[in-house]
Parts: sequence; structure tokens; C-alpha cells
Amino acid sequence: MSGLFDFLRRLPPYEDNDTTIHRLAQRHRLIIDPFAPQIEGARVLDLAAHDGRWSYALAAAGAREVVGVEARQELIDRFANFPQTDFKSKVHLHCNDIYAELETRAKAGEQFDVVAVYGIFYHIMDHFRLLSLIRQLSPGLVIIDSEFIILDNAMVQILREEVSNPLNAVTDVPGKTHTVVGVPSRKATGFMADALGFDITWLDHDLILGEDRRGMHDYFRDGRKVRGTCALSPAGA
Repeated sequence: MSGLFDFLRRLPPYEDNDTTIHRLAQRHRLIIDPFAPQIEGARVLDLAAHDGRWSYALAAAGAREVVGVEARQELIDRFANFPQTDFKSKVHLHCNDIYAELETRAKAGEQFDVVAVYGIFYHIMDHFRLLSLIRQLSPGLVIIDSEFIILDNAMVQILREEVSNPLNAVTDVPGKTHTVVGVPSRKATGFMADALGFDITWLDHDLILGEDRRGMHDYFRDGRKVRGTCALSPAGA
């Protein structure tokens, strides 16, 4: 949706950052546009929702309700400055650990049509647990946008991550400045999906984005780690 994020140019920390705004628009083409039919009228869960920017975009794409979960309250507080549109009221942001939120909603028997896992899958350690909890919500679609290891091995690379960066993981251990996260390989992600009864489809970034790669280098970098987008759906559905 061209121009959806233009308002962010007036808000911190995005002010006048054309590259960031362009990147958001380009990512919209990857993680929302291809799934517009499934998002229309859907109840959507947005995990690690940050300041609600993707929850807002999912609502703009026609979701009937978007529940966003974010561990940092200071990020959620930014959402109050987003424009009052006819779809903003469909977004409900909750400050909580994503695993705790998933467990609570699964025990309550809640269901979601779509689950968005945008940019969090490589900032966690227990990927299989996350997907297992998501499965209990009976989604017809799970969208994962993440860094992945490209090697032809089913593996998870362990990395240290600084928790002071609001784009990184959080920690429950007082005084710790770093935590550990895991970057899964594509093959490992496929194994996890299959074990949980999901089919997995990988998006072709070249086909969708064409030659305009400004701000999107991580989706096209050479080497063993690259960003990618995949869709999980119940096998045989």
C-alpha cells in the first residue's frame, strides 16, 4: 500500500528517514500484499508488534481485528501518535511476553485466522515451541519474515544479542546486557513446519521487488545468512 507509512516521517524515531520509510513500503509488498485475500476480514495476531506499525498496516489491509503483542511498553506507547483512521480502532496492543500471551490465548481456546511473525523469528531461542503454540490457535496462515541460514543443513546458529536495542530480544534476567538468540536455517524451519502439520511456501523476492532493492540489502545479500519470507498453512488445506 504505497504511502501508508508516510505519516511516520513526522514521528520519532523515523523523522525524515526516507530509507526507512521506503524499506517499510517495500516490506509491505513482501509480507502483506501477497496475502491480502487471507488478511481481508481476518482475525490477526501480530507477534512482537514493536510500535504497532505492522498491526496498523494489517488493519489497513482489511483485517477485522488485529491483536498485537509487544514486550516493551515504551514502544506500544508510540502507537497513540499514529493517525486516527477508520481502521486504527481495529488494533489492540498488549504488553506481554509472546510465549506467555500465546499460552494464555491457547488455553482460553482462542483462534486466529492469520498469525504474523514479522522480524522476531531470529530473535528467539525456542522456535519449535513458538510454532507449536501458534498451531494451537488454529490459523489458516502463518507469515514468517526473518533472517535464515542458507546452508543445506537443518540447524540453528546461536548468537549473542544486546538487549538495549529496541529491535532486539528482551531478557528477564536483571542486570544482563545481552541474551542469546537463534537464527534457524531454511531447512530447519521446513522440518519444524512439517512436524507440526504445516506446508511451507517461500516467497520469491526477486519476482516481487524487481530491481528496486534500496534499503533491502539483507534480503539479497550473499553469504550464509539472508532475510526471507515464508508462509505456513495447514497441510492439505
